[in-house]
Amino acid sequence: MENTTQNKSHLIVGASRGIGRSLVDLSIQDNQNVFALSRTAPAEPVPGCTWISGDIKSPESFADQLPDSINAFTFCPGKVILGPIKRLKPEQMIEAFQTSVLDAFTLIQSLLPRLDGSIVLLSSVAARTGLPNHCAISSAKSALEGFAIALAADLAPKVRVNVVAPTLTPTEMGLAMVGGDKMIPMIESRHPLKKIPAVNEISSTISFLHSEGASSITGQVLKVDAGLSQLRLNQ
Repeated sequence: MENTTQNKSHLIVGASRGIGRSLVDLSIQDNQNVFALSRTAPAEPVPGCTWISGDIKSPESFADQLPDSINAFTFCPGKVILGPIKRLKPEQMIEAFQTSVLDAFTLIQSLLPRLDGSIVLLSSVAARTGLPNHCAISSAKSALEGFAIALAADLAPKVRVNVVAPTLTPTEMGLAMVGGDKMIPMIESRHPLKKIPAVNEISSTISFLHSEGASSITGQVLKVDAGLSQLRLNQ
């Protein structure tokens, strides 16, 4: 089966930086019709991309800028809120759930008449791996994964729905979470493959799930975590 994403209309939400921005560049290279959505547009135009500034919570404000048919939809946002349980506030738990799950729900529901192909949502290895200080993000991303699996059942056979759950990725936000580049060697040593995935590895995985090569894959959570969640090696 041909593994191609060419000629798709691809809406990428949370496209301004990190994995979302990497996916924008990769999708343009693949000759997709790219529509990028973020709160603010880049300072310079991005050739080959229609950039839309808008608030996810108000899809009606930018709906007229979207294509009639969306063949690939990628949702990258989610507020990373870290902290021990004794310091977390209820409003932080709600914010994590809002940005990861409710915003995805609101936008996908508004786009249902246009969706025809594939949805990929971005989770985290923390959804299924107990990590200190991750109660908020773990709860939110676990809910997102449950939402995605149920959504896959709702939308089959017209639309496939999958999730990519990476470990720490060296984006600007990811590095800020751990204290910068100096912490990467220690973090890599905790992973069975002694590495963490590059940003383009995550965007390439998302691109594959949207492709014809993944046309029989739906309702799955694909972990790109260098073995962290599943493997325990002898020391």
